[in-house]
Order: sequence, then C-alpha cells, then structure tokens
Amino acid sequence: MFLNKLKRINNNHITTIFKGNFISKFVLVIGGLLLAKYYGSSEYGVYSIYLSIMGIFSIVLGLAQEHQIMLEGNDEDISNNFSASAVISLAVTLISFLLVFIPFSIPKDILFLGIFSGFIYLLTNNAKFLLAKKKLFKLVSVLTITDSVISFLFQVVFVFFKIENGLIIGSLIGFIAAFIAAFYYSGKYFVKPDFKRYFANARTRPEIFKYTYPSTLINALGNNIMPILISLYFIDSLLGVYSLAVKIMSVPLLMISSSIATVYYPKAAEIYNQGKPKAELFAYTKKMSLMNFYIIFALYVLINVVGVPLLQLFFNKNWEHLGLFIFLMSFGYLTRSLINPISDILLIVKKSNVALVFNIYLFLANIAAIFIGKEKGIVYLVGIFSLLLFLGYGFLYFYIMFILRKNESD
Repeated sequence: MFLNKLKRINNNHITTIFKGNFISKFVLVIGGLLLAKYYGSSEYGVYSIYLSIMGIFSIVLGLAQEHQIMLEGNDEDISNNFSASAVISLAVTLISFLLVFIPFSIPKDILFLGIFSGFIYLLTNNAKFLLAKKKLFKLVSVLTITDSVISFLFQVVFVFFKIENGLIIGSLIGFIAAFIAAFYYSGKYFVKPDFKRYFANARTRPEIFKYTYPSTLINALGNNIMPILISLYFIDSLLGVYSLAVKIMSVPLLMISSSIATVYYPKAAEIYNQGKPKAELFAYTKKMSLMNFYIIFALYVLINVVGVPLLQLFFNKNWEHLGLFIFLMSFGYLTRSLINPISDILLIVKKSNVALVFNIYLFLANIAAIFIGKEKGIVYLVGIFSLLLFLGYGFLYFYIMFILRKNESD
C-alpha cells in the first residue's frame, strides 16, 4: 500500500521536487547549525534581519506576477508574462532603493542588500514557476540546490577569513549563483515584452491585484517582520536564538510543503479550470494537505524528543532558550502545515478576499505578540505568537475545506 502511494506521488513529480528541496534544506539545517555556533547568536540575529528584509521585498517587488505565469494557458502569453514581469520588477526595485536614504534603525547596508537580494530571489522564483509550468521539475530542483549549497560554502569560507557579515555576503553570493543558473535555464523563454498584451491579460484576472497581491504582501510582513520588531526591543543574541528556532521549525515546512505545493497548484488549477467534478478538487486538496500534516507532525515530534537534547549538547549558554522556543513554535507551525501546500486554492476558487483577511490577522498577531512580549519577556512573545498562529491557521484550514465541500454539494 505504501509503495503504491509512493508511486502515485512520484508520478505527480513531488519526489523530483522533494529531492532538490531535501538536499537544499538539509544543507540549511546542518550547515545552519554549524554556522550559528561559529558565528554566534548576535551575528546570527543581524543575519535574520537581512533575511526578513529580503523575504518582504521579494514579494513587494514581485507584484504577485508569478500567478500571471502559472494561470496562463497559452505558451506565447506565458513567455510574455515572464519577460514583462522581470522588467516591471526591475523598475520597482530601482524605486525601492530610495528607501536607503530614509532614516531607519536598520543599517543602510543591510537594507540595501536585503532589497537587492529580494529582487534576485524573485527573478529566480519566477523562473522556477516558469520551469514548473513547462514540467521541467528537475531544473527546479537544481536551482533550489544551487542557492543553498553555494551560500553555505561561502559562509564557511568566510568563517576562517573572519569576514564581517559573512553570513549575509555568503547568502547573497548563493542568491546570485541561483539567479545565473535560472537565467541559463529559462533564458530561451525570455522574449521582447509586449506590455500591451501583458496588461490585457492582467485585466482578465483583477483578483490578483485586488486581493492576491495585497494579501501576499501582508502575509510576507506577517511571516518576516517579527525579527525586525524583536531587534527593536531585545538584544541581537536573543533575536539570533529566536531566528534559529524558527529556521529549524520552518525547514520541514519548506522542504515538504513547497515540494507538494509546486505540484499541487497547477494540478488543482487544471481540475478547476477544466470543469471536472467538484468532488475531485475537494478530495485532492484534502489528500495533499493531510499528507503534509502527517509528515510534519512526525518530524516535529522527532525534533522535540531527539533533536532538542542534541542541540542542548551542541550549543553553549548563549543559546539556552533554543529548546523552549522550538517547543513553543511547534504548535503554531503544526496547523500552518495544513495550509502551506494548498494555500493557492483560494486564488484558484476566486476567494482571495479570504486570504487577505487572514493575512491581516497574521500581521496583527505579530503586533499583539510584540506588545505583550516587550512587557512580559521574549518567552511570552514566542508563546503568544505561536498560540495565535495555531488558532488562525487551524480556523483557515477548516474554512477552506468548508468552502470546497459547499462547492461540491452545489
């Protein structure tokens, strides 16, 4: 029975994507733990701010244009959307660099590198969507591996040469290497952009810009702003401990969920757009989300029971809250595992307004947690934040299934 299920998964290309994600995230976890130990919690905290800025601007600059690639059915329009989105993102990036001249508590060099990395990352990500659309899943895996492996190698080298901000510079080199590879693989699909045609296609999907982009942007803030907020009220070493805990908990989600999501999105869109029985979309969504949940649940149990004691032996007292933070964040990330692989279903069934409302909740959860945490302490901050994630993602999942079940009975 298990082998038959594995064969079905392999036929859906999930294992192809998973191999790349597994190698990439394995390097990030094992390498990340080693790097965190040798760089120290304070520098790791600064690194997490850079990654947060990169994560936010990869969405700000992208303008949700990956959906223009994934939802298009005509090959010429796919290539045109891919090409036009790159030019538009470049223009938005150049404007965003003006933020460097506005006084912030964040160092200007970190802000500049974060914005630039966001731009490079989103172009690579758009190339992945394009290659997935063309069913070139092995190339998607190659791009995923390139980023993490090259980043890690340079970050290790910079430890020995004691390069300042070695984590940030090494990561940037990895992003650039993945971008060059992405350009090599997807360059033949790049055409001279026909912006008139691009905007004509965009007008047929107003929900992307009316709901999906604002929703995705608020989601990016909700998922990335916490390190920036923590840096305002707590020392860098505590920020480093929190960020490493989040990274450890995020890796199973990124490794498993993104593998499933890369295959789920086009398949679910195909089921919906081709007018197949509505029960098929409900069953497919339920199967994929629960498969992800069961795997993540087993991994989180393993991390807490076996991984945390090993981490306590590996790290020194500067990381003493790491095990507690991992345990607390497990609850919020567990219900998140139900949503991550199927989150695009709301766009497919044209319920992007639901995602927008939820992402506003997610952003407010960050604000609520930081307000309580700055008074009560960082342990309360992490606990409250995880609880709000647990409740929010859990409610969203059951609401999505309710929507699909309702459509099934219509």
